[in-house]
Amino acid sequence: MYIRQEKKKKKTSAVRVFILTVLILLGLWFIRVQPDWARPFVPSPTPTLPAQYFVTEGDIQFADGKLHEAIKSYEQAIAMEPENDVPYIRQSKLLVFTGDTAKAVLRAEEAVLLNPNSATNLAEYCEALDWEGDYGRAFDACECAIELDPNNALGYAYLSEVYADQADWVPARKTAEKALEADFQSPEAHHNMGYALEVQGRYREAVEFYENAIKLRPKLAPYYMAAGRNYYWLGQFENAADRFEEAIKLMPTSPSGYDQLAWTFHANGQDTRAIDALEQAISVDANYARAWGRLGTIYYLRQNYEEALKILPTAITLAENQTLQKARRIEILMPVETPSGTENVPVVRGRFDHGNDAGSGSLVATLTPVQWAQTAPPVEATGSCGELIARNISEQVHLTSPTQDVSFSEPFSNTTGTATLSLSTGDLTITMDNLPRPQAVPYSVQIVFRPEKTEGVGFIQPNGNGHAEETYHITTKTTAPVEYYYELGLSYAYLRPPQCEQAVPWLLKALEKDSAYYNPAWAGLKICPSDQSPPTPLPTFTPTPTAEP
Repeated sequence: MYIRQEKKKKKTSAVRVFILTVLILLGLWFIRVQPDWARPFVPSPTPTLPAQYFVTEGDIQFADGKLHEAIKSYEQAIAMEPENDVPYIRQSKLLVFTGDTAKAVLRAEEAVLLNPNSATNLAEYCEALDWEGDYGRAFDACECAIELDPNNALGYAYLSEVYADQADWVPARKTAEKALEADFQSPEAHHNMGYALEVQGRYREAVEFYENAIKLRPKLAPYYMAAGRNYYWLGQFENAADRFEEAIKLMPTSPSGYDQLAWTFHANGQDTRAIDALEQAISVDANYARAWGRLGTIYYLRQNYEEALKILPTAITLAENQTLQKARRIEILMPVETPSGTENVPVVRGRFDHGNDAGSGSLVATLTPVQWAQTAPPVEATGSCGELIARNISEQVHLTSPTQDVSFSEPFSNTTGTATLSLSTGDLTITMDNLPRPQAVPYSVQIVFRPEKTEGVGFIQPNGNGHAEETYHITTKTTAPVEYYYELGLSYAYLRPPQCEQAVPWLLKALEKDSAYYNPAWAGLKICPSDQSPPTPLPTFTPTPTAEP
């Protein structure tokens, strides 16, 4: 009986082993070929958001006054869908508001190239060009926007701004009126009617339209800045301060709001608050020249000459270096025989990227070959005005006359390089590779500044391997406001004892800028005389006319 039970147990164990083996094999198979429905706890892959999501996100952020966030959202949309013109043009609009007009033009150009028959694209392109000071091309773009859509309020509004910026007041007002007729709910139409009135000194009327623009778009800082500016001119300092404070809330990283608020406090006799606001402006942007200048002026007027001497030199340096921030393009040129004679033509070109200049302190351009081609025989221009403008925008190909030989451009097809311009020192460093040796003289280098001002900076020549590296120093400077110079000079002169050795150079610089009799620098030179002083302005004696006999 015992033996029978033992046999039964062995049989049962064998069955169990078999069943377990089958279950293990089934489990392994199940793991390898497990269907999706059997994986409830495995996270599904994250879906890729469409470009339209970021466009919508940018629109919402714009409506909420978050301009920098909106710019980033549009940038994401551009990266995902580079053939869609919408995020380009919407980003361009906001770049104008944030002061990055160089990139605003670039983005608007890209939008027009993608969709040249969009009236909105042409209108925003007009606005970006206007803020760059390129009024001729801005006028053409606005006129084209109106031609493409005669009811386009933006086209009329921005065209009004172009007229106003050129002090052409009557057409500025009439065109702004057309914008309001086209769309009375357009905040741009109200804003630019306000601007057309402001440039004429009609501040009371202008502020009403600026307030209308605020009602229509209540979270846009530049509209509050415009209203505050006009309240200031009206002497309504409390209203002006309120509007500037609203602008600061919407754009706390912009120094201009603090700067305008400070000057309003100063005009209202609140210098302590003005100093605090100017120090905030400098903490937001240490390169904002006007905040330094106004801070130095307030210390000077309060006869705190020691503090003025600490502030005004920085204000002058920053103001004089503002020319560098206007650099737009760099070109490498070589002499070429043309039908009209020898001419320097660009063979390599780069466009400075202004997107990150505040953070890096420099502008960088990627250098690429200029493409040249012979024109076909002249034919009648066809296509819309937008298509013609798009054709002119494209800088990829330079067209010459059918008889000109363009073989000179072929050796540069593989040339690459970078140009870096320091905004603090004015040093321009160029590094290039695969640059062919010049036939006669070294290549010349020039920078194009806004608006279309060209300056030659030197020459460049490659070594035997086609490599070239040169550093140049840009000496061109912007003139600082004359008061910075004489306030600095007088601060030295009014010390006890006067520090004439330091005072005289600044007083003389002030007179170089303006030698009129009302320049306070003359008072400083009475304290600290100088042999280099220009002649004191005196009226010419004219005898009193006598009555004819």
